[in-house]
Amino acid sequence: MKGAVIVALALVAGGLLAHLLLGDPGYVALRTGRFLFETTLPVFLLLLAGAYFAVRALVGAVSARRRLAELRAVRRRRRAREDTQRGLLDLAAGNWRSAEELLARAAPEADSPAANYLVAARAADLLDAIDRRDEYLSLAQEDAPEERAAALVTLAEMQMRRGQDEAALLTLEQLEASGDLNSRGIELMARLYQKLGRGERLIALGPRLRSAKELPESQVNELLAQVQLEEIRAAGERADQSRLEKAWSGLPRGVRRLPQSIVTYARAAMACQDHPTAEKVLRELIEDTADAAATRLYGDLALPDPLVPLDRAETWLRKRPEDPDLLATCARLCLRAELFGKARSYLEASIARRPSNENSLILANLLEEMGEKARASEVLRRSVAQSVGRRTNLPRVRLRRR
Repeated sequence: MKGAVIVALALVAGGLLAHLLLGDPGYVALRTGRFLFETTLPVFLLLLAGAYFAVRALVGAVSARRRLAELRAVRRRRRAREDTQRGLLDLAAGNWRSAEELLARAAPEADSPAANYLVAARAADLLDAIDRRDEYLSLAQEDAPEERAAALVTLAEMQMRRGQDEAALLTLEQLEASGDLNSRGIELMARLYQKLGRGERLIALGPRLRSAKELPESQVNELLAQVQLEEIRAAGERADQSRLEKAWSGLPRGVRRLPQSIVTYARAAMACQDHPTAEKVLRELIEDTADAAATRLYGDLALPDPLVPLDRAETWLRKRPEDPDLLATCARLCLRAELFGKARSYLEASIARRPSNENSLILANLLEEMGEKARASEVLRRSVAQSVGRRTNLPRVRLRRR
């Protein structure tokens, strides 16, 4: 409709102009160098109008082509987002081959191609396609050189999953040498140092672990605890009380609060014959958390009055009557207090709730001392049978009696 109106107006204007120019059509001459262009004014105006509409048509065609290209790009990006979402869902569902294909196909048009390549690398690694995994990691680094840390940390994680700890550590050390090691990389390096028994390097990494804001303090304490507690264990092995107290006081407060740290310290204190201190820290931990390791160790205490720890353990038992560790602890304390009948009851109750070779051996020794050798043999036989399992192919021994 709009075009028809414009054409009509142009015709009317042309007719009026032609009427005005019939008497004197006018003359137009254009010279450029040796070239001379001559025409009448109406023809020149028509040429100008034609040129205008031609240029406008050309611009419209170019704009339409650009809009078409933009629409195609939008369609490709939308499809890439859909493929990325489906790929992530397939990865979570364990469909690794489909996930790899979708993520790799969508990567060039994805909002973050590097992220697609990194996740595709994980899928390829799960498929044991190491060459494709490395290719995706290389593409991720090419697409986003600033994300080199993410690519190499991802590689280190996958190497660790495969048990290639030395290779993973080399990957992280290369990243560290370039100054791009991030918090996740520092954490992985600490775990590798811990696993590979490189305590000195782990301790040296401690300040960087604590300065990494992304890592929770509890996680950092857990990583450092094993190495920092080695001095505690060494002091216990040497029965060096002063060295033990110095090592314990030198631990960070967060590490001293960890259950494993308290149990390690209590065991070392017992080795130094400081059972009262061990009893105090174990009692506080058991009352706060009912820690199983602390409960078991409490049964090894040797205080001047063995009834004191037994009374406390039996107090806890009234609240946790089904705890096999606590039942076994009460039995050990009863043995130390020479309450053999109660010890037997506690051991039998503990074994009934959770069979234990160690507790079965203690019970068998107790029964033998009480003169019940047949019962002791039965307890040992049952313990061995439970540890071996129900195997129908075990040979039977039958002696001919004469």
